[in-house]
Amino acid sequence: MEKKAWLSIMDVGVRNVLKRLQEEEVALQESRQADTKSSAGDKHETARAMIDQELQRLNHQKDKTLRDQAELQKITNSACDRAERGAAVETDRIIYFISISFGKLPVKDSKPVYALSPVSPAAQAMIGKQAGEAFEVNGLKQVILAVY
Repeated sequence: MEKKAWLSIMDVGVRNVLKRLQEEEVALQESRQADTKSSAGDKHETARAMIDQELQRLNHQKDKTLRDQAELQKITNSACDRAERGAAVETDRIIYFISISFGKLPVKDSKPVYALSPVSPAAQAMIGKQAGEAFEVNGLKQVILAVY
């Protein structure tokens, strides 16, 4: 599998997260309206405050997810010769895809593929390196076999 397919998997995942967040937001807003019609006093204020906090949390998640979506759209399928945003970095055990923080991709490659943010510690240890160079993360030294 190649970067284009990985990008597609992540795009679908990000879109699914956005859809779920939107559905949760609608449900919370409906709950808030129903609570307004039926509650009174301190109980009403407490319930409304909890819903408002949850809506705020959802908005933060939605903002982060929209930023991830925008980052994905900037990444191309172009070949890379050194570890950078958009590069796939293959080691003897893992393939790292420097893109967005997504985790392990559900692919059937010869090695597990992990999508990680360029600001993550692992990506920071790799950035600028080429095939044949080594980096260390969490005390584990890894040698880059290929960058593409």
